[in-house]
Amino acid sequence: MPGRVIPKPDAGAERTIRWSRVVSYALVVLAAIVFSMRPELFGDPQSQPAHALLHVWRIVVGIVLGVAALGVQVLVGVRWRNGLRRAAADE
Repeated sequence: MPGRVIPKPDAGAERTIRWSRVVSYALVVLAAIVFSMRPELFGDPQSQPAHALLHVWRIVVGIVLGVAALGVQVLVGVRWRNGLRRAAADE
């Protein structure tokens, strides 16, 4: 039983893959920066009644950025795979 062989991406697909990796890495770096922010950067916790929201804000934004990085990779992979299927169906 032969295994599945995925062909090497063409030049356009390689550019798209490289672009998606750069965007994903940038989103992950932004998520790391947001997660590493200390609430003290936003002022004295005792003087701000909504200081707890700053903790929630950091977590939510960090998770959204991480999910967006994953989403970029999944979207590009699905589009590339669909392109391969269309090319195989045309042959």
